Amino acid sequence: MTSMGIRGGHALRWLLVALVMAGAGCKRQAPVRESAVRALCFSELPSDMRVVSPAVWRPEALFSLLINGYDKTTGKVPLPPTDCMGTPILWQDPAPGECAETAPEGTPLPIQPLTVEEMIVTEMRLDLKLVWAIVRRFSNGEAIGPVALVEATPRGLAVRALGTLKALPKSARLRLERIGGIEVLLVDGERCWGKDDPKMCQRMVRIMPLRGNRFVAEPLVSEDGKCMQPANIALSRIGTQPLPSRWLRKYEFTAALTVAPDGIRVAEQIAAKDSDPRQPSSPPRLFRKAQDERLIQVNQSRMSVNRPSVWTQLLEPGATEVLP
Repeated sequence: MTSMGIRGGHALRWLLVALVMAGAGCKRQAPVRESAVRALCFSELPSDMRVVSPAVWRPEALFSLLINGYDKTTGKVPLPPTDCMGTPILWQDPAPGECAETAPEGTPLPIQPLTVEEMIVTEMRLDLKLVWAIVRRFSNGEAIGPVALVEATPRGLAVRALGTLKALPKSARLRLERIGGIEVLLVDGERCWGKDDPKMCQRMVRIMPLRGNRFVAEPLVSEDGKCMQPANIALSRIGTQPLPSRWLRKYEFTAALTVAPDGIRVAEQIAAKDSDPRQPSSPPRLFRKAQDERLIQVNQSRMSVNRPSVWTQLLEPGATEVLP
């Protein structure tokens, strides 16, 4: 009895040790499982492919990761398009009258099979990139599609943050900045039009805060909460206005953005010049000139701007913006 009790005691101790070791093993694996849970979407890598391999980031792999039902063989996207979480790829701009300043929307063009040109990638680290997969383009040069922060892990590609982006894709640059303690996505691109050489071009910057794990489309509001404008900042604008004298008044606007931890400063200037279309060789006359600086701030609940743009303040009734 005593011998059996001793052997039984040893057996019980070994059983307890085995259970503790098993529990310790589970704890060592927990970060892998937690990482997989945190990923909004995930695609496994082939077992023979290293994380640092450029092939990890090939466009068809990123399209498959971000767009539901993407067909690698044809490049086609099911209609209506949705992202990897099943969220419709849609954008809603403020309606005219909701904000102090709004811009006309472009006409959506038919969705075409996706090519390499529809994939825009910005490297943050060797294993972490900002990715914009363009699904649809518009007549005014804009484009829309899922935007994501994608990490290459030892097991595959993981989407850490996701949203829908509408911006100008030509020469686009994506970056993340920390403003007011919030990660903010800034996307600047350009559109060009006209037959002149050089063509007329305009650059714009879309601003989207990261709320939790979602890039969110928010307007810029005033200090009292009223909508001022969409968070799409024009770095250049041109407007014209016919005058009773048959002269033409031309408004030329430029802006520059400076990002700091406390906000985004937008230095603006505008000049209105009058010219006689019947004498194109005569230099235009300066009618008015102004400059100002605005501050865009980001907090836990909203994005605000301290004043309207000089464009909206000085553009006179009857003047229209030159658009593509």
